[in-house]
This record gives sequence, C-alpha cells and structure tokens, in this order.
Amino acid sequence: MMMEKKIGAVFMAMMALVLLATTSGASRINDISCLEATPLLLPCVPFLKATDNQKPTDACCSAASSIVQRATSTKNRRDLCQCFKQAASGIGINPDHLKQLPELCKITISFPLDPNVDCNT
Repeated sequence: MMMEKKIGAVFMAMMALVLLATTSGASRINDISCLEATPLLLPCVPFLKATDNQKPTDACCSAASSIVQRATSTKNRRDLCQCFKQAASGIGINPDHLKQLPELCKITISFPLDPNVDCNT
C-alpha cells in the first residue's frame, strides 16, 4: 500500500512537469533564435547602411516580416532586440533607415526600431 502511494505521487509529479513543459513551450514553439534571424536580415544590410534615399528590397521586407511573425513571445522579442542591437553596432547602420523599415515594408510592430531602444520595455 505504501509503495502504491509513492508510485502514484511520482506519477502525478511527472504529469505536472510534462504539463508545465508543454504549456510553457507552446507559445515559444515558433519563436526564432538570434542565430536563425541574423542571416535572414542580410538582404536588409545594403538598405540599412545606405546614406541615400534607397528603398528596402522585397527580400529584405519578406525577411523582416517573417521574423516579426515568428517572434511570438515577449522574451523572444527582447532577445532578438538585444541580438540586433549588437549586430547593428558592428555594421554601422543608418538609424533613419532603421526607423523607416517597418513603414516601408508595411510591417506593424509595437515598438520603435531604434539603435538606442531599451529592449526590456
């Protein structure tokens, strides 16, 4: 009888862990990592570095849209923000072009694209 209670308790604990793991991972299943997102944005680099009135390419807009759609959790968006800030500082982007990207690509995001944005807000 004591052994059955212990087995039952272990079984219930395992079920609780499985439920926690699946529910916490469900919203993150489509999230995109920095390693996946960074190469996707390569078509945007010429636009982001340009000093003239260049427009982003269709490939750039498609990549940016894909990343926005896949960054479904707040934590993922914050992680990507940090990732992109570090990458941007290394390639010398045009901040005005960065700010224009969502509008030019017809992408809706809830925060400004700015190299000085606080990723934790």
